[in-house]
Amino acid sequence: MNARAVARIVLVVSMTSCAAEPASPPLNSAAGRVMASDIAGESDVERLSAERTALAPLNSAMVQEFGDRYAGRVIEQHPLKMKVRLKGAEPVPSRVVSTAVGSVRVTFEPGAEHSIADLQKIVASNRLRAFFPRAEGIGVNAAEGRIDIGVVDPDVLEAYRARQREVERRMNIRIHFERTAGVRL
Repeated sequence: MNARAVARIVLVVSMTSCAAEPASPPLNSAAGRVMASDIAGESDVERLSAERTALAPLNSAMVQEFGDRYAGRVIEQHPLKMKVRLKGAEPVPSRVVSTAVGSVRVTFEPGAEHSIADLQKIVASNRLRAFFPRAEGIGVNAAEGRIDIGVVDPDVLEAYRARQREVERRMNIRIHFERTAGVRL
């Protein structure tokens, strides 16, 4: 894999790991900003990356439309569709949106305990640092609707995973741990 492909993957991962910036409606024009010709002829990895890039404006429009109810999204392949999780019980009807990669069915799944904004407030409060003081990084995974915690030391990671369920119950959140590289500049 060349450096350009790796850079694209990193860009896509970083885009999906953060809450999206609001976009202006309508959805079809927002999602159409990436042209179909930008993704034609790509390899599978590059195609998936381009599809996610093409869907980013659609995701941004969902964030804007649902605001504090937006609790994350999942993109599924074959056929391409987006499932948007929402805080609260109020149902939202499915819709089909035209994008640069074709029509995308958007379904909504109410019932999430926390919105992405709620999780961002929890991270900003630093309450998790009391439980995981040696965490290298703590952030919101907007795609999965959870808090991701990076840990360098494998022994510390094991100890933190042993406490995970207790902290999840106490704070009523989902946590995911990852071993991260300890790169210091």
